[in-house]
Amino acid sequence: MDIDCPVVIPYYGGKFTMSRQLVGKLPPHRRYFEPFFGGGSMFFRKNKAEWNILNDIDNDLVNLYLCVCERFDELCEYIRWIPRSRQVFVEAQSLIKTPVMDNPNAKRAAMYFFAVRNSFNNIPTGSFSKDTKWNVDIIKELKQSRRKLDNCTIENLHFDELVKRYEPRKGDFFYFDPPYVVTDKKTKKNYYRNVFDEDSHKLLKDICDFINENEATFMISYDNKEEISKLYDAYNVNFIKTKYVGTKPEDRGKIRKELLITNYKIQEQKELFS
Repeated sequence: MDIDCPVVIPYYGGKFTMSRQLVGKLPPHRRYFEPFFGGGSMFFRKNKAEWNILNDIDNDLVNLYLCVCERFDELCEYIRWIPRSRQVFVEAQSLIKTPVMDNPNAKRAAMYFFAVRNSFNNIPTGSFSKDTKWNVDIIKELKQSRRKLDNCTIENLHFDELVKRYEPRKGDFFYFDPPYVVTDKKTKKNYYRNVFDEDSHKLLKDICDFINENEATFMISYDNKEEISKLYDAYNVNFIKTKYVGTKPEDRGKIRKELLITNYKIQEQKELFS
């Protein structure tokens, strides 16, 4: 396993710690799909498949990955000269509120990278963090990440469009880490720039049914909500314990349960630990 390969960016809600346990529960596969790539903790942790299709609907996120792959030297040159400054952070936040028009755009990617790396809890729309690392070691880590991304396909599609374009077949594996119910539009919690509503959760279930019917496999990480357990009651619904690392300081470190849903049997016990 590529356990020492760093992610390009830490991502709020990412599975950096949990992936240590999840990666050992993946089935054999030739094509690997992440429709909600985000920070890509699972991909950077696991061994590469023969084919790797990495997707996210966030244009800035995809622009960053494209620049890491296609304009690495230019991207690093911009990053190298960005000072760790609250003023620059505010400028970066203003920039990424505007539409991405010309990706890959290395300068914009560097500013987005800076905003994520220097924000509280790695939420680029949030506040400036006093306790983040911003030095030349980051570029060394990016070089490792760049090697892992070699020969991968990077897409910028809605998750259902991605699955329909790459019609699932036997030997495919899809890892879904969708926006959680707690971040739905109705909760008005701005953890992500692209969130789900009730219809989106139902659409994801329909897509998983389609994957299952085509004899491919899937795994979904979800928050522990009764409505999600009921929605996927035809599949294997397990629990995994994880430490809370969210925005509430008083809750950090508390053990919480999350759902792990698969259409294949991973093991007999009902609880996994991260």
